[in-house]
Amino acid sequence: MSVYLAYAMAVYCLGSVYYLFSTRALGTPFRDSLTAKQLAIKAKAVSERKGIFMQGLAVATLVMVATRPFSACGGSKSWF
Repeated sequence: MSVYLAYAMAVYCLGSVYYLFSTRALGTPFRDSLTAKQLAIKAKAVSERKGIFMQGLAVATLVMVATRPFSACGGSKSWF
């Protein structure tokens, strides 16, 4: 069981790093725009950032499945 938690943690961490690098150039909507349309701007930014984070999780999952860095910890040959 602890091997699966290690995979989940690694996927989450790698997805978070991907998110940080991918959103660095997006800016901050509230600081960039002080108009009445802030709620619409926020909704769009949240949607973009969520998509980028989900992509990061998917890529990290594929990397974990392909490389299986924790396979020696569990003693099992299969991932599931």
